[in-house]
Amino acid sequence: MLKAIDVQQVVMQVEQAEKVQRAEQHHPDMQQRYLDLQAKEEHKLRHQKVPDAEEARKALVRDEQERRQEKTRERAKRVGLAHQEGLPPVIPAEEEQEAQQGGHINIKV
Repeated sequence: MLKAIDVQQVVMQVEQAEKVQRAEQHHPDMQQRYLDLQAKEEHKLRHQKVPDAEEARKALVRDEQERRQEKTRERAKRVGLAHQEGLPPVIPAEEEQEAQQGGHINIKV
């Protein structure tokens, strides 16, 4: 079975297809420039994020060290006060638990 062809409709479609083809042929460098620019921007953003992540990690480590130093100072102060009074030092349960845990990681699957 053959279908009738509307010549006017085919001509209109050909003109649109020619316009698209001409634009693609005349401006392939524009698309390449756009892709290069986009790749450079992504590369730049990735390089900015890496130092930010490293700074954040360093800040976390520094905060953890400061917290540990503060706990050590408090513990030393309590031990010193208890020693002056002649009493055994009292260690809170959470500090005792942290001392027992150490650097172990509890992983459950």
